[in-house]
Amino acid sequence: MPHSAGYATTYLPDGPYPDADMRRLAENGCLPRMRVMKPEQVGLWALAPLREGRPRHRTVYCFAVPLDGQRTTGRVVK
Repeated sequence: MPHSAGYATTYLPDGPYPDADMRRLAENGCLPRMRVMKPEQVGLWALAPLREGRPRHRTVYCFAVPLDGQRTTGRVVK
């Protein structure tokens, strides 16, 4: 079935909200889980919880989206 992205999840660590470190934490948590097959052909995006949702919400959603905007029937992640 055609799809627009591959995905994975990771979690923010316990402790204070990461603020400026959010991007680094998302990348370090997402990239190892994504195992993108052709990294030059996809953009990686992370959707993290807002400060107001902490500590209840810690899930970070990671997406690998084809850069050409097309849907794919193949695998985006390994």
